[in-house]
Amino acid sequence: MRKSITITFLMASISLCCTGYAVYADKTWYGMNFDYPPESDIRFSVSDSDECGTFTMQFFNNDRFRWVPTVGMNEHGLFSSLQYQYPMIEGTPVPSQDQLYIYQLFIAALNDCYSIDEVKCIIDSVELINLYDLTLHALIADPSGSALIAEAGEGENLITAITGDWIVMTNFPNAAFINTPPAEIFGVGDERYRRALAHIEENYNSFSLPEAIGTLEAAVNNHAEWGTKASMVFDPLERTVYVGIDGDFQRIWKVSLYEGMIETWSGFVKYRSAPVSRNGITVPELRTWK
Repeated sequence: MRKSITITFLMASISLCCTGYAVYADKTWYGMNFDYPPESDIRFSVSDSDECGTFTMQFFNNDRFRWVPTVGMNEHGLFSSLQYQYPMIEGTPVPSQDQLYIYQLFIAALNDCYSIDEVKCIIDSVELINLYDLTLHALIADPSGSALIAEAGEGENLITAITGDWIVMTNFPNAAFINTPPAEIFGVGDERYRRALAHIEENYNSFSLPEAIGTLEAAVNNHAEWGTKASMVFDPLERTVYVGIDGDFQRIWKVSLYEGMIETWSGFVKYRSAPVSRNGITVPELRTWK
């Protein structure tokens, strides 16, 4: 790997719900709904770069007093996301040299990879494992049409590769339902999975930004506690991210990775923009934009 993994991941409950996807239509689109309790702050950041930065969405871990990234797109248009997987699998408290936590794969993909082929090289060289008290899986996709879901099995890596033009991940283990009809899939997030999948299938022939946003709206989580707090559509060709907050799909912001700027895109009374740095802009700040 070209960079060492120096980010410390915090053993907190990440994304008890959440829905992510990658769609390859006339253009490539990625999306994620981040579902989390309201007491945790959320921010959107763009890393410093001379040309094009890396976008990440992070939540604040109130127990550890740190920001934790859960989804992002790097300067090459590669998408990487983490979501909670249920049921939990017994994890490994202390990894060996040839073992890699799922969250480390998520970070390595964003930091080090141009393509899924490079991600596969990492996966093939290690045994993927879970944290001892937290089970995660990762959806990783590149602009060319390659995508996979990475999960840790018992002594083996469980990789679900895209087989058509789209792939969707919620919270059940995807590897357990390969080639299973959607109606027969059961587990946490199965209904959100079916809603997202149905919206993609019904709109695939005309799939563009409105349909990409609509897929997240179809899979929105209205749970009183674990509701959708942030929604993001990623355009890897333009290196832009469209952001919604609080399950509201009428007011949308646009983030440019090239410019390191966020601006109002739709649903606002007046235009406004602001720089987005590594320290990010928070959801409470965005709520003040009218």
